[in-house]
Amino acid sequence: MEKRLRALLSALFLGACLLLFQNCSQNNVGSNPNQNFPESTALNYFKTTQKIVVDVYYEPGAEPFADTTLAGMPYWQILEDNLQAIFQYRSSIPVLVVPKQINEMNTLPAQNKTDWLGTEILDLHSRTNQERSTAAEAHFSVYFLKGYFNSGSGPSNAVLGVSLSGTPVLAIFKDVINSSSSSAVVKKYVEQSTLVHEMGHALGFVNNGVPMATHHQDTAHGAHTTNSDCVMYWMNEGAGDLRNFVQKYITSGSTVMWGPEVLLDAKNYSE
Repeated sequence: MEKRLRALLSALFLGACLLLFQNCSQNNVGSNPNQNFPESTALNYFKTTQKIVVDVYYEPGAEPFADTTLAGMPYWQILEDNLQAIFQYRSSIPVLVVPKQINEMNTLPAQNKTDWLGTEILDLHSRTNQERSTAAEAHFSVYFLKGYFNSGSGPSNAVLGVSLSGTPVLAIFKDVINSSSSSAVVKKYVEQSTLVHEMGHALGFVNNGVPMATHHQDTAHGAHTTNSDCVMYWMNEGAGDLRNFVQKYITSGSTVMWGPEVLLDAKNYSE
């Protein structure tokens, strides 16, 4: 029974990771958004803020997966574990507030949109979110939306999530998550992996505000790492590499998806 369960988990994680790295988008929404989010900087996250809060909003029909794994772990614990790993080097480790259950998240009115520009996501944020970051308390806003991301050249049914550059705003496109697999468990891991990846961009990785301790940026693919065993890799190529990544993850029991290069970046930059 144990061998069958391990084989099932391997297959589920393999599908999740393959989908994640093929479908990531970091979006620049225009002229210097930091003017509107002056405290939303890597400098603040890794040196001064004392509390980091993840605020989650969702449309009807785009609810996040907020149940537990077979082992009883909340799926949102994956995101929290990765945030804990990245902030472990702070001399004063910030308090993390990550919702685990759907009643800890916020409902939105139906938006009745088929696709979303980055500027439209920011407009939704300005109309919805009243939690502004300060030097002492940083807020990230994650929007679970129906429809697809539109980079300006039309909607894409391949983009799972976006981090809007220079802002604490992320969006997850639930229609893409739901179409990622026929397996409910795979979808849940796809969702969490996408959250970790996009939070990585928002925090300043790779070379996106947090300086690199060693050169590992895949400059051909923007703010991504060259390490295929890291969640910040742009795409895992080939079943063999993915299988190795998955097996290490399962056998170690770890939920931490960062590679050592990203963790070293965080360590060197933290105060």
